[in-house]
Amino acid sequence: MHELAYDEIGIRIRKERLKQSLSQEKLAEKCDISTSFMGHIERGTKKMSVDTLVRIAYELNLSTDYLLMDELPPSDENILAIINTVKKANRNQYERYISIIKTLAEISDTL
Repeated sequence: MHELAYDEIGIRIRKERLKQSLSQEKLAEKCDISTSFMGHIERGTKKMSVDTLVRIAYELNLSTDYLLMDELPPSDENILAIINTVKKANRNQYERYISIIKTLAEISDTL
């Protein structure tokens, strides 16, 4: 069984919180937890309940799969919609879509 890396979960939460320009206090308030506990979650020094994990994911508009395992769920509706669009494309369009997606993935970490 895979063990959860609470410090990495906290890093993903902090990264997204900062990306959305939310303070720890504001996110904690939205999730109905203390700012101190939010700090512990982000540092990985305390474990959160499933309810808290779901609230944080909801408030940050992230999947719990991403927060827990750094993976998108296989049935993500946005991904499925993109796949369906690409499947309907002709060969040239398909190659362009793939090229664009790869390029976006490569530069997304630098933004």
